[in-house]
Amino acid sequence: MIRFGKHIYINPLTLALFAFCFINRRAELLCVTYAVMTVHELSHLAAALAIGLKPSHITFHPFGVNLKLSNKIIYGLADEIILYAAGPLCNILLACGSAAAYSHYPYGLLRFFYTGNILLFCVNMLPAVPLDGGIILKKIISHRIGSRRAERVMRAVSVMISAALLAVGGYVVYVTKFNFSILLLAVFLAGSIFTQTEKYNIDFVRELMYYKNKPRSKIRFIAADKNDDPAKTAERFVPDKFSVVLIINKKGEIDDILTETQIIDRLIDERKFS
Repeated sequence: MIRFGKHIYINPLTLALFAFCFINRRAELLCVTYAVMTVHELSHLAAALAIGLKPSHITFHPFGVNLKLSNKIIYGLADEIILYAAGPLCNILLACGSAAAYSHYPYGLLRFFYTGNILLFCVNMLPAVPLDGGIILKKIISHRIGSRRAERVMRAVSVMISAALLAVGGYVVYVTKFNFSILLLAVFLAGSIFTQTEKYNIDFVRELMYYKNKPRSKIRFIAADKNDDPAKTAERFVPDKFSVVLIINKKGEIDDILTETQIIDRLIDERKFS
């Protein structure tokens, strides 16, 4: 990576792509494309700063712009939705603005700018991880059934969407003999599903940090086997309800009743001395 200043990184292949487009007189279109993607990421950055998060850096890849945050742990669901919806919302607003401008000044790049914003909005709002729409859906599900089950649900949904896009992309390539855009998107999603890993489960870390803030008036009961890993049980907790865990034996009887606080305090103590 080539570093510009403290917060900007550029992949060398990105510079090669610009050189290639300049030689083939397509530099203007590429600049507009990167402008659309950059504004999208800057919208995420503005939302992150508004809710108290700290940015790390922005990287310009050959086929995308990526914002990295130093911290992505947010307690409130509304703040999480604001963070991930900011980019697509900005794209749709820019599309409306460019469409209005094009009606008065029919300049070719304005039309391309409009198309780029519409496409980026539609792609990012697909309910598949790691796209913005998929992350928003995952956060909503995590607040209802816990991060562990939400991960499984979103993996299944993402696989189905990737498979559908692969089929559509293959058909488009067969008909056009050239257009690989949908097929490449499907490959990107499929690769992200099976290769993307996190150093830690952000939703679970959020539970460990904010569990004392939960209202005790909203109670949710969870059944768990006495041999279950406490960490896996804790991943079923949700932010807006206080969980009470019923420990079930092999006969289906309740052996013990543990509160969410007892389980998480035990996990925190284990991590202090591990």
